[in-house]
Amino acid sequence: MVNPDKGHIGYTHGMKHRKFKLNEEEIRAIEAREGETREALELRRLQGVRMYGSGLAMRVIEQVTGARRRTVADWVKAYQQVGIEGLKPGWKGGNHRKLSVEKRVDFGQRVQQLTPRQALHEPDSLPNTEFWCIETVAAAVEQWYGVRYLSRESYRTLLIEAGFSFQQPEGIYRSRPGERVIADFEAAAEKK
Repeated sequence: MVNPDKGHIGYTHGMKHRKFKLNEEEIRAIEAREGETREALELRRLQGVRMYGSGLAMRVIEQVTGARRRTVADWVKAYQQVGIEGLKPGWKGGNHRKLSVEKRVDFGQRVQQLTPRQALHEPDSLPNTEFWCIETVAAAVEQWYGVRYLSRESYRTLLIEAGFSFQQPEGIYRSRPGERVIADFEAAAEKK
């Protein structure tokens, strides 16, 4: 639950009661919008906020929406700041320090030309400095532009705009053996 005074999710002391609760009128308004929207993302956000504000267990909300706790918290915050409009696709959030178009272009050029190890002042403090990942992008954006985004999705968006795609590590190194290794293998197979 979002505490409007502190801007974070928490519970009241000793009691597991959410500070964020929707009244009947707010629930009806959200349900009405759920029936109108054709946008899947907006529907997920609306459902998540409605369920959270109605007191449903977080594990149920996560199962229904497919969103993590932090994402649901972001949706609740957007709803509190802007209302239902804050849950529509295209709403850019309340982070007033977002990068300008010029800075986003500059960012894209830098990450295309440099590895995190080359670009960051203290690369050894990060888990991976050979490839750009959310952590290294966050460090670079803060270092280069003095901006810290509230959502990891903002950093993903920057990477996508810069032309990067996401890859899951396989855990197994798969590569074609060198020509010499293949020749040695074939020679050994012929001898048998």
